[in-house]
Amino acid sequence: MGRLPTLSCTLFLALPILSACNTVSEKDAPMATNERSQAITQKGPPALGTPATIAVKASEPAAAAKKPRSLCAGKLSEPGHALSKKHVSRAAAKGAQDLPEVLSSGGGKWTWLNFWAAWCAPCKEEIPRLLGFEQKLQASGAFRLTFVSLDDDERQLQEFLDSQPSAGLHRSYWLKEGSEREDWLKSAGQNPDAPLPFHLLVDPKGKIRCAIQGAVEDADFAEISGIVSAH
Repeated sequence: MGRLPTLSCTLFLALPILSACNTVSEKDAPMATNERSQAITQKGPPALGTPATIAVKASEPAAAAKKPRSLCAGKLSEPGHALSKKHVSRAAAKGAQDLPEVLSSGGGKWTWLNFWAAWCAPCKEEIPRLLGFEQKLQASGAFRLTFVSLDDDERQLQEFLDSQPSAGLHRSYWLKEGSEREDWLKSAGQNPDAPLPFHLLVDPKGKIRCAIQGAVEDADFAEISGIVSAH
């Protein structure tokens, strides 16, 4: 009988401590964030007035609509550089006819210049695409496609041209490393060290109207065709 009061007192004193522990635990518990969706599923039968599942959905920004790509928007009316009339080196596959010494432009035709190299993977990937563009636009009589190599290794360039299929690229102008390349590109207002591939669109009067960095895509044909047919 003497022990009962002692036990009751001990339990009575422990209750505030347990209550304090529960209070700290709830206070320090991490809050739900909006960074990701969270679902809290209650196990067992739900209590009265309590939903079985509480879902906290993150607020996700709406995806920005992809703007249509444009190669030459706002550029066609700008004053353009004329292409240099200096001699340009050339390269051709075995048995292929050499190109003229001076790169042709103007003459009532739009000229698309593709600057490429045999070591450049995106350049080689887009060559068949560009040749396909040329074939589609040949009927207009107002379009010419010209390739200009920026290779440093003549053997690599020659091997590439020699290995092309019958419908591939068999000849190209070639701006050799050094003063030939630097002088020609600078006279056209271009950076001699620009990443490859890049392109220049020259109008029928021989003026550069548009510079495009990077490889072209199939979807770009519509814009190129529109420019050629509208001017």
